[in-house]
Amino acid sequence: QMHTCGYTGFTVRLDNVTGILYGNDSTNVIAVRVDATFGSGHWYEGGGIYRRTHLIHTSPAHFVHDGVFVSPELDPLEKTVRVTAEIDIIGSGHPLVTVIATLVDMSGESVASNESYNVTLAEGFPQTVTVLLSGAHVKVWSIQSPHMYSVMMVLKDVSHGTIFDTLHISAGFRQTEWKVDTNFKLNGDSIKFRGFSHHNSFAGVGVAIPDRIHLFRAQASRAVGGSFWRMSHNPYLPALYDFLDVLGIISWDENRDYGLEYVGAMHDMVKRDRNHPSIVVWSYCNEVECEQIYNKTGPQFRIAAKSLDPQRPTAANGPTNGLDIQGLSHAKNTSFEDFHQQYPDMPLVLSECCSCETQRLLRQDTTTCMHDQNSPGLLPYVAGSLGVWTLFDYYGESHEWPSVTSSFGNFDLAGFPKPHVYWYVLNWMVMIDSLDKGRPPLPVPDVTRILDLPNLIYHSVAVLSSGAEVELSVNGKVLGRQPTHGSGEPVLFNLGGECVFAVNVSGVYCTGLKRVTEVNVTTPTECKAICCQDNDCSVWQFSVWKGTPFCSTGNVDPTTECVKPNKIRVGGARSGHPKSGIHDLKAVSYDSHGHMTSSHTLHGAKDAAAIVLSLDVPSQSTGTGSALALDGHDAALVRASVVDESGALATYSTANITFRVLSGPARLIGVGNGDDNCHQNAKSDHVPAYGGLARGIFQVTTDCVSENRDYVLQIDAEHDGQTKVYPPGNCTEVTAIRVQGSSPGLQSGSLIIPVSSSANDLPLNTAIKSVFPENYTYLRDFDG
Repeated sequence: QMHTCGYTGFTVRLDNVTGILYGNDSTNVIAVRVDATFGSGHWYEGGGIYRRTHLIHTSPAHFVHDGVFVSPELDPLEKTVRVTAEIDIIGSGHPLVTVIATLVDMSGESVASNESYNVTLAEGFPQTVTVLLSGAHVKVWSIQSPHMYSVMMVLKDVSHGTIFDTLHISAGFRQTEWKVDTNFKLNGDSIKFRGFSHHNSFAGVGVAIPDRIHLFRAQASRAVGGSFWRMSHNPYLPALYDFLDVLGIISWDENRDYGLEYVGAMHDMVKRDRNHPSIVVWSYCNEVECEQIYNKTGPQFRIAAKSLDPQRPTAANGPTNGLDIQGLSHAKNTSFEDFHQQYPDMPLVLSECCSCETQRLLRQDTTTCMHDQNSPGLLPYVAGSLGVWTLFDYYGESHEWPSVTSSFGNFDLAGFPKPHVYWYVLNWMVMIDSLDKGRPPLPVPDVTRILDLPNLIYHSVAVLSSGAEVELSVNGKVLGRQPTHGSGEPVLFNLGGECVFAVNVSGVYCTGLKRVTEVNVTTPTECKAICCQDNDCSVWQFSVWKGTPFCSTGNVDPTTECVKPNKIRVGGARSGHPKSGIHDLKAVSYDSHGHMTSSHTLHGAKDAAAIVLSLDVPSQSTGTGSALALDGHDAALVRASVVDESGALATYSTANITFRVLSGPARLIGVGNGDDNCHQNAKSDHVPAYGGLARGIFQVTTDCVSENRDYVLQIDAEHDGQTKVYPPGNCTEVTAIRVQGSSPGLQSGSLIIPVSSSANDLPLNTAIKSVFPENYTYLRDFDG
């Protein structure tokens, strides 16, 4: 069987396979192989089988795979829940059947029930029946209150009263509307989108991301004000959509490939994902894939989507045919103005923006990039900015060798926050009214964040603050207090002294620099000043070519990168290292009455002395629960910090850290550090620290929680012994996991990872309990 899209599921019938053996004494081997030799996108897409593979046993009369549709669109007048079910039969029987649908709330109480008309089944003639349920008592799904339900489906033999098949479908119901004048409405409330694009990869595990780490990523989006999740550029695994449903995160589901040969892939994506209330739009394609000169594809994609889900609109991250909503990528305000003037009745959205490259250690001046490139989403006829590129770094699409990962994320590949993520916390959480229907329902944080590390400062220190004023102290001495003006932008404190670029790089061309485009630079002095204020800038060059001024800046070695003659360039490079002697930085925010609201302190470390382990997942501080579920899949994120004798983070340390399991049901499945230049094998047991931090990922090796594990004991022919599966009701040996991080010359650190044999602690159930995570402190307390 050919299935062209590896991102959507498909089924293969096995009972009619020639040569299959029946009976308790017979053995059949099922081998599933993915051919991943057909290339990849311009990012790392992974390869092999990294999503769940299921063996399904069903009755001859059954519900077709992905054939039940519980429409999430609730008519505000009729208040009717519409359920359609595709049913089929294998074999020669012709039973008279009916479909019963029962709507159940989260407490298990029945809300409504009804059944379809009777139909006669015959092999080769699948039937679709409809059941209408009263939605009079249904609570609507929203960002602030994501009410979810379950629809229990029963396929019943009318003549004999026996049940052929059952199915449970998660469902939520809301009212959506897209119009140019009011943009997007959810349950009658106008909402401006604020969200992020994503690529499916993470340090240590590549694209095979465990469910609880997906929960970590979803909670991180909410914590920075992101209530919209763009699936770029393909459908994700089903578990992620379940998280978005229960957490109240709206999503844009995106097809992978665009062309007439991929209409079936669009069909499969819509059919698989249409029950999720979080999805509000179907996207055909991304950027260059949308650009077809003779476009017959758009109308065919539209037919495929509307035949399965007539109510959700269609869109694309680029211009093409057959759309209800037009998304534009990295477009300026003028592009939206021109499009709106030409197509005044077409709703618009900024579906991708803000490819602002940064790394965790040195502050880069990205505020102009983030502020300006998000601004089209604020236009009155644009529904918002839903696809900031990206929330997390990802494998591939690096700047240039030796970099091997992207640098666009607000969090690095290992899940550590970068300095500029706090711009979004301030602008998308603090400065958005807590009653805003598009804001995640988290407490309003007080933000005070120093964006520079004590031992990595050249000339200035930047501070983000939600207060009216912010004060900076250096080594215990107050440097000054400045107003924030409520701008949401960093406040710069000049440390004094001249900004010196002692190395002359005039008359040569420096490779690796990036042109400054965010502001208009017309003189060498202005170019030098921009580099001076950026602690990640060590070299600047200015030139004028055919009347156009060019300012380029960056952090390169002038002895090796500034050698090629170029007469029109002038510039300079710093000499020596960042300012020494700065041991402590403290920022304090004050409200308009002069009362302190919050503070942030950083200590410069002395010699590295020890490794300290901390648990980021599972943790209440990240909204990911308090224990791993022993389901054979669950995984933990452990942070290793290199510290000095006083406990200060040694941000300069590159100590090689080895992770291992000391005891308990776990194994190490990956390592990382967030460094885009790190070439360490992700499946090794050791990794160098980056900024004094490293990441170990540990997975449980016991399964006494997952459903149907008694079948797993029978059918897993290639079981390698790494995971111990317990029969139902026989999980008594539950012990916590103890892990260690060590490095030569440093005191080792150890950590206990709690585990649970209760299904209540499975990642999805944890998400349901963490919709309002008041104890989310990961960003506030992060040291690095």
